[in-house]
Amino acid sequence: MKLDSSSVFYQVTWKLVEASYELSLLIAKAKTPHSVGETLVKPCLLSAENTMHGEESQRKLSKISLSDNTVKRRIDELSEDIKEQVLDKIKASRFFAIQCDESTDVAHLCQLLVYSRFVDERTVKEEILFSAVLEITAKVIDVFSKVDEFFPEHGLSWEKLVGVCTDGDPSMIGSRSGFVKLVKEKNPAVTGTHCVIHRRSLASKTLPGNLRSSLNLAIKVVNIVKKSSLNSRLFAVLCSDLGTDYKTLQFHTEVRWLSKGNMLSCLYELKDEVEIFLQKQKQDKLYEAFREEDFQLSLAYLVDFFEAINNLNLKLQ
Repeated sequence: MKLDSSSVFYQVTWKLVEASYELSLLIAKAKTPHSVGETLVKPCLLSAENTMHGEESQRKLSKISLSDNTVKRRIDELSEDIKEQVLDKIKASRFFAIQCDESTDVAHLCQLLVYSRFVDERTVKEEILFSAVLEITAKVIDVFSKVDEFFPEHGLSWEKLVGVCTDGDPSMIGSRSGFVKLVKEKNPAVTGTHCVIHRRSLASKTLPGNLRSSLNLAIKVVNIVKKSSLNSRLFAVLCSDLGTDYKTLQFHTEVRWLSKGNMLSCLYELKDEVEIFLQKQKQDKLYEAFREEDFQLSLAYLVDFFEAINNLNLKLQ
């Protein structure tokens, strides 16, 4: 027997399901554990509803399903629906391009991200196509295998692919065994390009000699201040006594190259406090080098340089 869509029961049940989807979407956007729906969100809703509209309204609201498994299922279904919408638009487009990037997350898992760019209603749009875990190695053949499996599985045609963008690593763009080379075996008309964001990253690594020396000195100074927990605490106390807005310096990493700008900006803001700290720690050579006028001018230039690059790249992402 088919349920009457005009019945009160159907309307109430559908609203409860819709509310469950809406709340699950908010939980996913907040990147919180799925269990927060049942342990925090729902109790807050029930408490507020009881206060505002009484127990009867609270009983209706309590029927919204927000258990751990339900939230996970809702998020999976929303994700699958979004993927199907993107795939339908790519298939409807005359041509499309992809961009591949792989990175290792905090759990030491190698994640492959593939983005797509396509034409939708005379507008070029960009959406994430899929993500996959590279279980063992992250070689070119592993990346290509994931993409090659995804295309036929979801009805995408290599013939419609016109462009591939990578990070410019030799293993990705190599003329003999790179990812672009493997893609061109599927479609020789594909054009390989270098990600413009990574070009800005490479520009930051080709500094003139004097600026490179100043950057290395800045990194060395930060490492001295943060080389131990004791030094970090001493520096924090010094900054607190002097009434500064910041009380700690920031490390930088080669992998997260945007962090250089943040590190230099923080160092420049606390340069007076750093001078005092180096003097108290009897780091005489670093102290004298840090106080030199040429270094101070170079540091100010580097702060502006990296800030401009960081802002540009954040806009491009």
